[in-house]
Amino acid sequence: MSNNYIKQLANILEMLHNLDSDLNLVGFNETEKKIYYTIASNIHFVEKCNISDVIESSGFSRSTVYKAIKNFEDHNMVKLIQSNHDRREINLELAIT
Repeated sequence: MSNNYIKQLANILEMLHNLDSDLNLVGFNETEKKIYYTIASNIHFVEKCNISDVIESSGFSRSTVYKAIKNFEDHNMVKLIQSNHDRREINLELAIT
């Protein structure tokens, strides 16, 4: 591998670490980070996100997704909003501070 490739890779890894720091994700495991990024992506591209969307998009089990979302909620990073259209559906919003 060339020195240039290694330098670029190191820069990318530093950017990812900075992104995790900026989003307060440093203390979360890789699964939780993927779930958080899935929520953000769904909100950005589909303009909404519910728990079923996260399960489907991420490929993680229902219990894993629920645990991660609960953890995000406990850290005031995600808000759970009951749908106006379907009382059984819970929509997710990122709690931007």
